[in-house]
This record gives sequence, structure tokens and C-alpha cells, in this order.
Amino acid sequence: MLSPRRIAVTTVSIALLATTAACGGGDDEPEATPTSSSAPTTQSPSPTQPSPTETAWQDQYAPAQLDAYEAALSRYEEYETRSEPIWAAGEATDRAEALLKQYFPSPLWQGRLRMLSSYEQVDVQVEGLADVYWSRAKSISDTGLSVVINQCVDYTTVKVTQRREAAQPVEWQQKPNLRTITLEKPEGSDWLIYGVVDASSGKPRPCAP
Repeated sequence: MLSPRRIAVTTVSIALLATTAACGGGDDEPEATPTSSSAPTTQSPSPTQPSPTETAWQDQYAPAQLDAYEAALSRYEEYETRSEPIWAAGEATDRAEALLKQYFPSPLWQGRLRMLSSYEQVDVQVEGLADVYWSRAKSISDTGLSVVINQCVDYTTVKVTQRREAAQPVEWQQKPNLRTITLEKPEGSDWLIYGVVDASSGKPRPCAP
């Protein structure tokens, strides 16, 4: 349990990932089970390969799969935009809970809310969004109901403060790093975020902008 005293500098700086990390970053946060039973049949080249803007990865997928990718990416971008003011305020309000329920399955939305509540207790705010250099599909299921997205992101655009004082960033945050996002579209639901893996899991994954 977080102490009401000032958090260690490295802990506060990691807090900037609160706007994205859905699993893999905390032991107390269970991972939801994806609903799509169809495993992806194709996978893009390694995210560290050059020329990420090339369309070669798109050639691996059918038009319907690419439509699913665009819809999933748009949904995640929508979540980031709508949730940024909530993390910037750093308060676990009813409005924050309602928004998290729209974008995460249970029990992941509860984990996000607990994290927000812990930030409120120690007066931590996370302002701004990571700058995304590029996005592309890592995998898309045959049904188009499961999409995994790789992004090369720059976290230096995110400001983390505690009691109105800037937190010192950790080293990996000063270079572009890979972020992997998993989204599923359960029956009767919009796209939901089932996981986000980045350097907060303990291992930096540098990428070329």
C-alpha cells in the first residue's frame, strides 16, 4: 500500500504510464481473459526493423482485418484523449470510474481505478500524452475481433508531478520505446483494452522513430 509520504522519485516517474498500462505492470492487477477464440494467423516483422512507415505489414492482411485494426487503434486513441484530463487531475471520481468502465473489461477497469485512487492519496498527477512516432499491427485475428498493435512512443511529452513538484524522469523514458496494445471486441460491445505492455514492466524496448 502506498504511503502518504512522498513517493520515491523513480516510482513517481513510472506513474506516467498510468494512462496506458492495463496489465503486466502491477502484481495486484489481474489480467482479463480475451474473448476472441480465433488466434491471429499473421504477424508483422520485428518492431525494431527499419522503415516502420512502409506498408509491407499491411500487405499481410485482408481489407476487413485492416478495417478492424483501424477501428481498434481509433478506440485506443479515443481512450487516451478522454482519460488524459482524469489522470491529470489525479482524482478517483465517479466520472473517472464511468469512463474506465467504457474502455476496460472487468477486472481491469477496477485495477485502473485503484491506481488512480492511490495517486490521489499521495497527490500525484500525470499530464499529457506520449508522442506516437508510428503504429502498426503486430497481429490481427481472422475474425477481426482481436488486434495487437505495436507503437513506437516518446514519453518525454508526459509531465508527472507530486504535490505540484516535477518528478525526475527515469533513463528509459528519455528514448523512444515500444508499446504493445491488445484490444478485443466482445459480442455486443465496442473495442475494449485487454492489455498494454511497455518498459514499465521492467525491460526497456527501444524502437526507431
